[in-house]
Amino acid sequence: MKPVTVCVIPGDDAAPEVVRPTVEVLRALAPDIRFVEAISGREAQALHGDPFPAQTREAIDAADCTLFGASGGPSRPVLWYLRWGKQTAVNIRPVRWYPGYQSPMAHPERIDYVIVRENLEGMYPPREGALSELSALASSSSWWQPPVEGQQGTYAVRVCTDEQSQRVADAACQLALKRKEAGYPGRVTLGAKYSILPKTDGRFREIVRETVARYPELQYQEFLVDDLARRLIAVPETLDVVVLNNEHGDILADAASGTIGGLGLAPSACYGDSYAYFEPVHGSAPDLAGKNVINPTAMLLSGAMLLERYGYARQAEVLRAALAQIYQEGRVLTVDQGGSASTTDFVEAVQLALAQLTV
Repeated sequence: MKPVTVCVIPGDDAAPEVVRPTVEVLRALAPDIRFVEAISGREAQALHGDPFPAQTREAIDAADCTLFGASGGPSRPVLWYLRWGKQTAVNIRPVRWYPGYQSPMAHPERIDYVIVRENLEGMYPPREGALSELSALASSSSWWQPPVEGQQGTYAVRVCTDEQSQRVADAACQLALKRKEAGYPGRVTLGAKYSILPKTDGRFREIVRETVARYPELQYQEFLVDDLARRLIAVPETLDVVVLNNEHGDILADAASGTIGGLGLAPSACYGDSYAYFEPVHGSAPDLAGKNVINPTAMLLSGAMLLERYGYARQAEVLRAALAQIYQEGRVLTVDQGGSASTTDFVEAVQLALAQLTV
């Protein structure tokens, strides 16, 4: 078989400090994967006069997937290309507590579910403008409530297609089936504001509900998204696979990461029909840049998702086991998790744990 090629884009600010050591860990676990680094952001602007040069686009296109650090702004065109240019339609965000994570919850051991987020539509990418542009719509639609005459302001458009909603519903069901085989409940939970947005969230609700109904082995439940936000805190043990639209998924996934101990622990993967990219949920952390203190856990767990996607399930489990061991022991933890270890110290502990686990 042709070796997997991964385009590596370190990203902005502190992100390269977790991306490059993660690549070294992945290389040791799967030596036949080919990693090709490409530049973006300020570095690319300085060298090529463009934060997203043609060479980087070509590297993305030539690879099977991309391992991306984070965008603090300069690398945003790359992120937009990875999402909308490569049509990575479904965002998967695991939410799982490991012993040793510094969770604020009284019983964090109950937290182990996955958020399936619609990744291309809704209010992202932004389609915005001045309220004055809506005058034609207000005059031609009986349901449209126009702004008060003379008011100044802006609007945003929300786009939801049946085709994309179906992709997300299918992905949620397939993931729930896979998790059920591993001992999870096999339960799909929808969160949406279908009470107020019947034409968008209501339609999303219909498609998800109808899709789950085709799988009698799966359970289904649905909640208004504000109630679901409460349930992430109050009863996380009732959740298995949570399916959300773009903006709701973006917000609630960050909130969910707070329940396990922070953004530094939250991995992410975005899948399309022919491409994927992997990135931590956290941003580029400009305040941590150059300090060698950023937590690499989210990036390493995103790397484990990459391994699993391309046929290295055993290696992915070994990597997760190494991280679990480090947190269980609690001796080498970064500052955000109550320790004093540097990024380098933590990665070295991971490498040592991996060496012991793979002997």
